[in-house]
Amino acid sequence: MLVAAWPAGVFGSLCLVGTAAQLSTGTPEKALDAFLGSVMAIGGSMVVGVLLGAATGGALAAAPGWFTARAPLRGLLAAVVASTLFLPEVAVVIAAGSGPLPALLVLLCVPVVGLVAAARSGALVGRTRHHP
Repeated sequence: MLVAAWPAGVFGSLCLVGTAAQLSTGTPEKALDAFLGSVMAIGGSMVVGVLLGAATGGALAAAPGWFTARAPLRGLLAAVVASTLFLPEVAVVIAAGSGPLPALLVLLCVPVVGLVAAARSGALVGRTRHHP
């Protein structure tokens, strides 16, 4: 869910600021476009994040026990699934009308999402060294 919350919060906030700026200049048509872009960014990012989390957890749950017992293999699986399923976020940002720069930034974040998924893969399958 945190994977979905970051892009939704960032791009949604930027679009809402754009809406407020357009309303303050007296152009309601552009303000409506900016507001619809913010709704698209927030909703689309949340959908991508939920699907990414469900698919990553499902892939790790479906993997054999000997596979998930080995941290490098488990991390690689989680990284590949999460990185691949984060790519639709680029389409969400483009559809929200944010322009090419935010889409490029999201594209550059794909390896980061994979690394975070790999690092947290042990917690997803219940194989961590940390015991609260």
